Amino acid sequence: MTTALISGLDVAKRIEAEVPGAIIEAEEGFVLVLASRMAEVALFLRDDTELDCKYLNSLTAVDWIEHFDIVYHLSSLAKNQALVIKARADHAQPVVPSVSSVWLGAHLQEREVFDLMGIPFEGHPAMKRIFLWEGFPGHPLRKDFLSLPGRERPGLPRFPNEFAAGQQDYPELQDTDQPSAPAVPLPGQEATPAETTPADSDPTSFP
Repeated sequence: MTTALISGLDVAKRIEAEVPGAIIEAEEGFVLVLASRMAEVALFLRDDTELDCKYLNSLTAVDWIEHFDIVYHLSSLAKNQALVIKARADHAQPVVPSVSSVWLGAHLQEREVFDLMGIPFEGHPAMKRIFLWEGFPGHPLRKDFLSLPGRERPGLPRFPNEFAAGQQDYPELQDTDQPSAPAVPLPGQEATPAETTPADSDPTSFP
């Protein structure tokens, strides 16, 4: 049996009646809400008897440069219907209320979005990185994730405490007032000697 997609236009009316002022826009396929109201909206979607969105399929984020959209795919297993909700957050200060108390499955997924996109979820019981180590510079799925100047790939050349003999820190991180985006060669192109760095021949560097 095919899962029915709940109309975003219909859901927007129901949300507006329960959480006034939360809606930014609505289309047939989704509803866009203010990030600051997402926790209230989540509770309504879960507990409303008609919508019954008790299952969180996935939680991810999209970087539009000017703002972030956090995307929630929800389902009602009992009614075999699905819904897409998006929460829009400011790019400079993208704080979003956690929905981990509404859907337990959000616990790890919010940590993943925080780790890779740099979006903190307010009220999360353990808001910390899940893949990368504490102290990793930046969030690698953001479109403004910058490399160190001259590097072909973003990130650090080795894991913490795996420095070369006699090295105690990352000197490349010092005095980098104007870091540049990573120069990634197109398929079939070779990096020029000027683009090659010691990390390219370092067996401990990332592939």
